[in-house]
Amino acid sequence: MLKAAALYIVIIVSLLIAVISASLLTIAFYYRLEVQKKIRMDKLMTNMESGTAILLSEGFETYDGDKILDLYGDQKDSLILNKARWGVFDLQTLKSFELKDTLKCSFLSGNMFKDQGAIYLADEDRPLSVSGNTQITGNGELPKAGLKQAYVDGRPYEGKELIKGRIKPSGRELPPLDDELLKRIETYLKPMDGIPFDVKDSIRNSFFNKELIYKLTSDQQEISQVKIRGKIILVSDTTVKISSSAILEDVQIYARAIVIESGFKGSCQLFARDSIIIGRDCDFHYPSFAGVFKPDSSQIQAKVSLDSASHFSGILLGHESKRTDLQTLVSLGKNTLVNGEIYAGYIKVERTVNVYGKVYANRFVMQTPSTLYENYLIDITLNRKLLSKYYLSSPIFKGNKSEQKILKWLN
Repeated sequence: MLKAAALYIVIIVSLLIAVISASLLTIAFYYRLEVQKKIRMDKLMTNMESGTAILLSEGFETYDGDKILDLYGDQKDSLILNKARWGVFDLQTLKSFELKDTLKCSFLSGNMFKDQGAIYLADEDRPLSVSGNTQITGNGELPKAGLKQAYVDGRPYEGKELIKGRIKPSGRELPPLDDELLKRIETYLKPMDGIPFDVKDSIRNSFFNKELIYKLTSDQQEISQVKIRGKIILVSDTTVKISSSAILEDVQIYARAIVIESGFKGSCQLFARDSIIIGRDCDFHYPSFAGVFKPDSSQIQAKVSLDSASHFSGILLGHESKRTDLQTLVSLGKNTLVNGEIYAGYIKVERTVNVYGKVYANRFVMQTPSTLYENYLIDITLNRKLLSKYYLSSPIFKGNKSEQKILKWLN
């Protein structure tokens, strides 16, 4: 005869088997769900890569509107592509989804900078003179009058080669800029409405959202003690001063004039009608932009000024639609370093200026204690080879329509 306790043992064993079986079934169920999810995520990642390639392709020219693609035609997974301007760069946003699963990203893109030139000087029937410890490394587009050595303050040219690169003739004018981008920029430089600027501490706006446009009143001339990041545009009808205590990242600022306090650090895009004054020891991270866009009615010399010991990674630009006697000016102080491109009617430089990239000018100006020199470079370094191979240029340069690459991931 079986003991009564055996029944309890059988029940307990049966319960254990049931629990184990249920656990195995549950594990198998969730494992299958995770496998299916992993397969969907891998597929979405592949779709994201395909969407990124489409956005960066030469044939994708749709701006300011969503474009929906069904990659495989099975109505299960789709892409939403959007390409827009963000200042002088392109802003790309991408969403890949299947059922309720969604991946998304946003990034700035720029054009590959294949130009190996270090200098473009428009042909005004006068040569470019070099003196002292001037070094030009890279190709040059120069007037037919060419390069020549010069004595300045009793010092000759100290180098062996006038330029380390090939020389070809330049044109009579600066290379043209992109008309569509110029019109877009001028729209923001005109009086416009926006949200009253009342930020006390910080604000951030995702690049997946619509841009936030803040209007500064005439008594809000200084931005200080705030963090402003993301898809935000600040506009003003007067002068705006940016304190060194302000933290700006990826934002745009449009004003009549912009003043940057000494010691500022950040990355932003600055657009002005009259002037942009950048103080000493400032550090603008890549990709930054500072440009003046002179109205046809203006009777002053629009200028961008970079004071001594400041670093700027990006583009410095001066533009006027019709060439005048008071051409736009980019001024570089002592010991300044620019990684990128400089474009203006006049480029004024002081000794020990370094530009790693390319400069475009109708004329160079140098001021010494005794004399004002035109088309002289004295103790200046222009070096195209020291520009990072990952540097990407802006589509505002009409002649640079090369392949687009990802410049910066945003979200």
